[in-house]
Order: sequence, then structure tokens, then C-alpha cells
Amino acid sequence: MTAIEGFHRWCIRNPAEIAASVRHVRSRLPQLHALFADRPTPFSLTPFLFSRRQFNLLSSLSSSLSGILEEVGRRALSDESLLSVYQFPNFFLRELGVSPGYARLAPILRLDGHFVKGVFRLVETNADGSAGMNDSNAIEQASGETRAYRYFQGRIDLVSCEMVPSLAKMLVRYARRWSKAGDRHPVIGILDIPGMATASEFIAVQEAIRRRGADALIVTPADLTYRSGLRAGSVRLDMIYRRLVTADALSRWNTLAPLRRAHRANQVGLVGSFRSELLHSKAILVLLNDPRAIAGLSPADRRHLIRHVPVARLLTQTAAEESMVRRGRWVIKPLDAYGSRGVSIGRQMSSMRWRQSIRAALDRGRYMIQEYVESPRGPVLRMRGGRPVVSAEMTSVGFFVYDGNLAGPYIRSGPAHPLSIFRGAVTRPGFMVNG
Repeated sequence: MTAIEGFHRWCIRNPAEIAASVRHVRSRLPQLHALFADRPTPFSLTPFLFSRRQFNLLSSLSSSLSGILEEVGRRALSDESLLSVYQFPNFFLRELGVSPGYARLAPILRLDGHFVKGVFRLVETNADGSAGMNDSNAIEQASGETRAYRYFQGRIDLVSCEMVPSLAKMLVRYARRWSKAGDRHPVIGILDIPGMATASEFIAVQEAIRRRGADALIVTPADLTYRSGLRAGSVRLDMIYRRLVTADALSRWNTLAPLRRAHRANQVGLVGSFRSELLHSKAILVLLNDPRAIAGLSPADRRHLIRHVPVARLLTQTAAEESMVRRGRWVIKPLDAYGSRGVSIGRQMSSMRWRQSIRAALDRGRYMIQEYVESPRGPVLRMRGGRPVVSAEMTSVGFFVYDGNLAGPYIRSGPAHPLSIFRGAVTRPGFMVNG
């Protein structure tokens, strides 16, 4: 019997204990700033477990994949034919010429995928706007306080990866490069638009930054002015941590004029520079399948691509016609949307609906078609009618990578693809197991 099987058996036999544990976690999440909109982040108590050996292997893989992404993204930055795959508007192309003052295109990266027969398959990358690190840590902390998790005490040693503190440490290190006032503590602006469902996470990051000896303000584009530097009100900002995804930024481009002017003048740092879109856009997955973009990669890197990256290409008329023959093999995704918006999955549709989705995507433009990667189903605990129920659900695993180093996992499970909280998925605690 595995640890998870034993835990689930204990849960079914002790429904009152589990109900109390779920209530405890739900009550703690608002205190730990783990909200989706104004409600506690949906969760399951079922942990996702990695052995130390598995975690070390995944750490090496994450570093390798992030390195490949950086190399291919840099090639696109310097090659117009590769850059054209992104289909960026001209005014945004001009912004890509502004150096952020640090080497990486994306200091913060999340690699999302599924384990297929034990092999991680990368289906999406996230850079600017990557969310979920605090939800994971909060659910892990709150779960560890419950009666249910007493089951694990004395059996196995669960180790949580502290992703918010390590993020704050990195952000403060970057901010000190741009501090203009000697010994003054650097001030970091956490930037997004009002009303984001993940906004509570900003508070957790803000508190973690302050514990590192810097200050942080949560700001929107409307708060920013350019007066001898970038300011929010009377406060001069040394750096912006951009949680504002590029898709939202493009629709509000003029409101970002103060930030863009200050960044061009090297008067404010920007983590999540606009160059990070080269790794955030799903076009990067198309380039990982483009012989021009991957020419010159090492044999080891090419093996990683074959093993871990599914087939992807821009949605053209030719690709659309090919997909009609085997729609169950394909998924359509917009290049720059998030939250599973605009995703169409061939095997979940009739031939007519698939054809309609293809036609609509071709009309709108800026879509890709990607090989479908099905996540294996595994047991996940949910509460239904006040009682614990274990059902088989799909699981997506994301890996947060800071400066090329694995920080920790982000686990979501749901009854069907796409695995998004918008579509009924839950976040699960993820632990490394000692011993």
C-alpha cells in the first residue's frame, strides 16, 4: 500500500476528522492570503509526493529546460524570421529592444506539464504573471496543522518548498541593483490591474519582501507617474515586479507610458521585463519544434526536447486541414491568453464543433495547435455532501524556476482538461519526502 492509499483509507474511515481538517484549512487560507477572488482557494488534502531522488532529477530537468528556453528565446530576439512567429504588434517589438539590465529573459518561470508514464511532458510556460506559489505554500502549511496530517507523523517526513520566501529573496537582490538612494531600503512595486482573482498573493509577496529588509507597494498602472524616476504617489520605486501579463498590458499600453519611460531611461528595474514574453507566449513551444530555432543545441538538449516537449505549430490553414483527420490528437490554444481561455480540445468535441473552433481561431489569428498530452488519472480526495470521497482525477504539475533554479511545485487536479480553477480544478499540497 502506498502512502497516499493509506491516507485515503484513513480519511474514508474517519469522516468527522477529515471534515474538521477541511474546515481548518478553509479558515486558515484567508489568513495566509490564499484566495481565488474573494473565496479560499479550492483545494484537496491529497498531497502530491516526490522522493528526494525524484526532486533532484526534476531540479536538474527544470534547469535544463529553462536554459533551452532562454537560448531559443534569445535566438528569436536576434532573428526577425523567428521573432515573426510570435506575431507581436510593431509597437511591442520596439519595447523588446530595451535591455532589462540582467542576463535572463525570464528570471521567474513556471513550467507546466503532465507526467506520462513517469516522464514530464511540458505543455505550457509562464513567465510574467506566474501565480500559485503562495497558494501552494499556504495549503501545505494549513494542511500540516490538521488532524488529518497527523496520519503522516511518524510515518514519513514531508518537506515543503518555501517558494514565496525564495521569490522575495531574489526580488530584493535584483532591487538592490537599482536602488538610487545609498543605504535606503529599496522599494519594489508589485504591478497588476485591479480586481485580479490572484491579488491576495500580492500581499503574501509584499510581506515576504518586507521581512527581507526592503519595502513593497501593490500598484496599478494608474498609480504610476514619471517624475525624476518612477513614482507611486510620492514614493520613488526602485523596481517593478510585473505581475501584469503582457496580454493585459497590450490592451492598456498607453497607461504604462510612465513605466516604459523610466525603464528606457534605466531609472527603474523591471523583473518581468517585456522580453519575458518571449518565454511566456505559447509561440516559444512552436519554436522548440522549429529546426531553425534549435539548430546548434547540444545533443543532450535535443534529447530533452524529444522526450519532454510535444509537437506544436502555428495554426495555419494547412495545419487546420491536417487536424481534421485526427482531431483527437490536437489542442488549439491562443498564443497569449491565460486561465485556459480560448482552449479547444479535439477529443472533447464533435467533428462539427472542432471545425467551428478551427474556423474561429483562424479568423481571429494568433493561435497554435499542439499535440494533446493526457494526464494519467490518480486518486484525489474531495468533500461531497459533507463526507470524504476519493475519485480518479487528472493532475497537472508546474515547477517554479527562479533564475534557472527549481523553487518548488504547483499541483492542480481536476476531472478533465483543461485543469484550471476556472474549470473546477483544485490546488494540492506538494511535498518532498525525506527518507
